[in-house]
Amino acid sequence: MQEEGPCFSFNCRHVRLSRILRPEDTDTGEEPIPASRMLVWTLVWIGVLAGVVLYFKYARLLTPLIG
Repeated sequence: MQEEGPCFSFNCRHVRLSRILRPEDTDTGEEPIPASRMLVWTLVWIGVLAGVVLYFKYARLLTPLIG
């Protein structure tokens, strides 16, 4: 059996240049962001910003609770 070079995985497949150098489709434009995904990320950022604001506002009151 002739070996074709080093293969470090059990499933050694050949890489085709057509998969790497495939021309991009010019007819497909930017897909719009779904409203649900935008809503979730907006809520996450509001939560993070509210957490930072509340931390700096009430940090001195948390110190006796930790110590």
